[in-house]
Amino acid sequence: MERCPCCNARLGGAAQCPRCQADLGNMIAAEQSARFWLSKAIQHWQDNEAGQSAGAVALSLRFKKTGLALVFRDFLIHQQCREILALLAQKQLLSAKQRLYSVRNLFPHSQLLQQLNAFTDHLLVQNQ
Repeated sequence: MERCPCCNARLGGAAQCPRCQADLGNMIAAEQSARFWLSKAIQHWQDNEAGQSAGAVALSLRFKKTGLALVFRDFLIHQQCREILALLAQKQLLSAKQRLYSVRNLFPHSQLLQQLNAFTDHLLVQNQ
């Protein structure tokens, strides 16, 4: 954090604003936690642990919504969608539905995942 969110003064790395004396320790800790969990998310992705990566990026976004974390979250969603679509193409409907369920728990507000869920439900009904 370079500037105080209260008065816009330059901070110079201080945890207390030199102008308005606002205590920014908790905000700085939240930013550090967000960076930590984002780095864990990237590390889990590199280790092919998609579920843990998604959980870590979700934690990062709870601490602070940064542009990089949002882009990485969207990347994970698109990657999981590709894998789900591959399962659907192989007619592994139940496996696709299970994967979709776990991903939607991590990203419940994703419109793309909601649409893919509706499509998967449609295929399951047609298959019966």
